[in-house]
Amino acid sequence: MSKKAAAQSRAERAAAVVNEQRRRERRRRTGIIAAVVVAVVAVLVVALVLGNRSDTSGEAADQTPSGVDDYTVTVGEADAPTVITVYEDPQCPICAAFEGQVGEPVAQAVEAGDVRVDYRIVSFLDQASENEYSSRAANALYAVQDVAGAEAFAEMHRILFENQPAEGSAGPEDDQLVEWAVEAGADEAEVRPLIEDRVFEQFVVNATDQMSKNGVTGTPTVLIDGEKVGENPQEAAQAVLDAVG
Repeated sequence: MSKKAAAQSRAERAAAVVNEQRRRERRRRTGIIAAVVVAVVAVLVVALVLGNRSDTSGEAADQTPSGVDDYTVTVGEADAPTVITVYEDPQCPICAAFEGQVGEPVAQAVEAGDVRVDYRIVSFLDQASENEYSSRAANALYAVQDVAGAEAFAEMHRILFENQPAEGSAGPEDDQLVEWAVEAGADEAEVRPLIEDRVFEQFVVNATDQMSKNGVTGTPTVLIDGEKVGENPQEAAQAVLDAVG
């Protein structure tokens, strides 16, 4: 090969490398933009759903779950030095991802007495389910709390997020929710009618309305010692991990 041809070949290879780098950079930027768009759309959808819900919080709930104060289920020692407050919808996929990151470390910190978790379970994603799974699962969580207490609630919470149905699908039917409730520690004879009759349905509606009144517009929303943390779920998860680490 002549020197001229060799030089031309090297130039062509260098140009090819540069072009490939540019293509990769364009793909990376496109991926970042797409992720931001998805996150923004998710926030807007949540805000739209909450804004369009009919406010029925003026209706008193027929029953209130035992051990629930101010729509809050407390897991852990009351005097734990760190308090984490979490707003979650059982159908929320971002909540499931959040729990996948922090669930085990938080459980260990609760067990050690270092952390108390105040769960505020809400429901606004029935439209993302073929069988109103969001509100039924929230009702089931409160049912377990009512008959078996906070430790059983925490276990039911773990089970539900580990088995969360895909958005737009039919979630587990009541028999499955009852089976999981019993696995979590509830007595079947006590918990089944609460789940099947949706005894805490109005309570769930009122809890969700209170979330909106508290200025919370999406899930998961996390507070540590009363202060909201994270501009997005990933940052919130990292803040929780730092708090319990």
